[in-house]
Amino acid sequence: MSGEAIVPGTILEWDGFVDSKGNKIRKLFLIVGAHSDKNYLSIRATSKKKWREYQPADDADYYYIPGGKLEWFALDTWVLFTAPQEFNRAGLEREMKAGKLRIKGCLRGQLANEICNRMRKCQDVSEYHASLLGPAIQQEKK
Repeated sequence: MSGEAIVPGTILEWDGFVDSKGNKIRKLFLIVGAHSDKNYLSIRATSKKKWREYQPADDADYYYIPGGKLEWFALDTWVLFTAPQEFNRAGLEREMKAGKLRIKGCLRGQLANEICNRMRKCQDVSEYHASLLGPAIQQEKK
């Protein structure tokens, strides 16, 4: 897998994601769970605001990331806690070797931890998916 570690905060680009209309599209996903003994857990990213707020409640089913400033995303982005996607390690490696999944970047550890913590508060997230979140990114000592 090109030697890059997959940790919470890793941004994946998936060619061939099937959307709700059955179309294969390119979509960005954010890894929110990367335990060595469990499946990877990811959530979709979107730049379409729709009804979403810029300052969501603590228990909202999404998290807002401002675009073009400190973080990786050029556009305002919402990561959606609903419909998380699991990847088993072998499947993820196979899709990466086939060129269908690529690591595009990684969020700061502090932001990745905040997103995981917010996801734990969301009532729409199952206990099972909550168990896949993390591990927490350790901050570098100054």
